[in-house]
Amino acid sequence: NFEWHNPTKLVVKADGGPEIADYILKDGHKSVLLVYGQQAIKKIGLYDNIVTQLSKNKIQIFDLSGIRPNPEIKKVIEGINICRNNNIDCVLAVGGGSVYDSCKAIIVGAKFPADVPSSKIWECFEGTRQVDSALPLYGVLTISATGSEMNCGGVVQDDEQKKKWGFGSVNCYPRVSIIDPKIQAELPWFQQTNGFVDAIMHLLEFITNAEEPEIVETTYALDISLIKSIIKCGNILQYDQHNYSARANFCWAATCALNNLSSVAIPGCGAVHFLQHAMGAVNPKISHGAGLGVAFPAFVKVNAQRGLKLKTYSRIAQDVFGRQGWQGLVEGFQEMLRRWGHPTSLDELFERKMEQGDRDELLRVYMLKPAGSFKQGTDIEEFAREVYKNM
Repeated sequence: NFEWHNPTKLVVKADGGPEIADYILKDGHKSVLLVYGQQAIKKIGLYDNIVTQLSKNKIQIFDLSGIRPNPEIKKVIEGINICRNNNIDCVLAVGGGSVYDSCKAIIVGAKFPADVPSSKIWECFEGTRQVDSALPLYGVLTISATGSEMNCGGVVQDDEQKKKWGFGSVNCYPRVSIIDPKIQAELPWFQQTNGFVDAIMHLLEFITNAEEPEIVETTYALDISLIKSIIKCGNILQYDQHNYSARANFCWAATCALNNLSSVAIPGCGAVHFLQHAMGAVNPKISHGAGLGVAFPAFVKVNAQRGLKLKTYSRIAQDVFGRQGWQGLVEGFQEMLRRWGHPTSLDELFERKMEQGDRDELLRVYMLKPAGSFKQGTDIEEFAREVYKNM
């Protein structure tokens, strides 16, 4: 038994980004907060094209730039204040998952009652404040990875507290998201592969959480197909960056990896993403996808050594990599990472020798809010300690 719903209109179209202004106009909005990262969208002309179309539609534009990877709560609060001080109608995300995630928090905080400070947005991540409403959100995706363009969740961190946490609300689904696969060909290769790995890990988090894949056979089959499609497209793009078919297929697969479709009838997900969040909280320069690639094999190994999920791991190893057992899953996964130039250990990821104290700090940060699905009775702290030890 399950329910599935997704209200986001998704448009995949070459050079389609500026058309987002027409959707904003159609919905009757007169002002927008345009949120983006650094200068990349200006260098490729996307910023000017979107601003031109918004201005043509007589929509007043307010800017918020500087959203970084592993986005920080201070920028979110800045965006909330701009919206509240100017009675802005809606928010437009132009960027990747970090921009979208920041915007989801901004649209919630912008609707706080007048007597609630903008800084209270962190309470949504703490789980102590209910999300009752939000401004409309629109988006133009510039890098496929997180699926944030078609889901209602987001992850932001507080650098001072070393907390990288997520929240979600049905109020946070984007109204419209436009993906232009063509512009993603200009991204650095390592940034592209981070997207490949992140999307694959969303899918693996779900299907490895199924004790009996046969019970969710349709979802399992869909997710396996998406993983294989991402790997195939990634291998093509490694040598042919401007292959539009491979690029567009990857973009769609990455969206499907976390738009609720890939998790139908699967109760929750594994802990790999949350174990990785501690890495970004400790060092914001650590790429999310790269950290996931390091964490997953260790997570599989610790589960397997405890006799857990052996049947599931073995089936995935065979279906994706044509290998046997949980070792085959780890070997096939790490071979894929090396082919794409990704790290496979904490030492490689942090580019230095990670001592026991470093691993203890990752564990401490993770245990501030230990999340993920575990077998009942599991000592989560001891389990996480073993995973970090094996990275």
